[in-house]
Amino acid sequence: MSNNKIRKTRETELVEAFTPLSDSLQMGVRIYKILVNSVVTGKVSPGTQLRPDAIASQLDVSTTPVREAMQRLEADGLVVKVPYQGWFVREFTEKEVRQLYEYRASLERFSVRLACQYITPKDVMWLRKHQAYGKAAIKSKDMEAYRAYNRDFHQRILGIANNSYLVSAMAQVALQSETLTAKAVNILGRPLRAIEEHAKLIDLMENHKLDEVQKLMERHIMSALEAIISSNAAIFQSQPQRGNGLLSFEKVRVRS
Repeated sequence: MSNNKIRKTRETELVEAFTPLSDSLQMGVRIYKILVNSVVTGKVSPGTQLRPDAIASQLDVSTTPVREAMQRLEADGLVVKVPYQGWFVREFTEKEVRQLYEYRASLERFSVRLACQYITPKDVMWLRKHQAYGKAAIKSKDMEAYRAYNRDFHQRILGIANNSYLVSAMAQVALQSETLTAKAVNILGRPLRAIEEHAKLIDLMENHKLDEVQKLMERHIMSALEAIISSNAAIFQSQPQRGNGLLSFEKVRVRS
């Protein structure tokens, strides 16, 4: 058999090996994104029951892709499945919040240390320019825009650090961290303090101040933890109350 025939045979086998995604699976991805946004931004409160039939009705889809999305949310740590009851938006205990932020602080500290070593003038320019988005969000009191600014700021530092294992470790708790960050950005005075700390972090990275930048990043993360704990003290001390209402996201048709 000629080389051309062998190559064509292999190409045919490769094409046949990868079948197109089912409509149900593709729809499950879109529904997953809708649910993630609703949970992370707090549109759906902790303890709320996520009923596949109700969600399917709201989104005008079958329950199959909704259940697929629920399983992904459970794997992400955003929802819990209670036997014989169903899925509920996760309610974090004070201990869980502390453990998550302690873990994140160690990762962020390592991330900014590497970034401090590898940062370029182009990176510094991007970070300084990005600060304007945060200031504009605070001025307009657009906390959703501020949350996006804050997420992208830390993601940029992670990118500059350029360590694939660190990226994987951060990804494991990224959505849980975003859920709690959404609480922090609504605490009076916290966004302004955070953006000032971001400016100092940029200065320290630009001047390659390894020890100082690590200490500041750790304080930055842990001060956010204390703000969340203080502002939610009454919630952590009370007994969890599970909701069972319909979701609060806007009705969105996801059919293609």
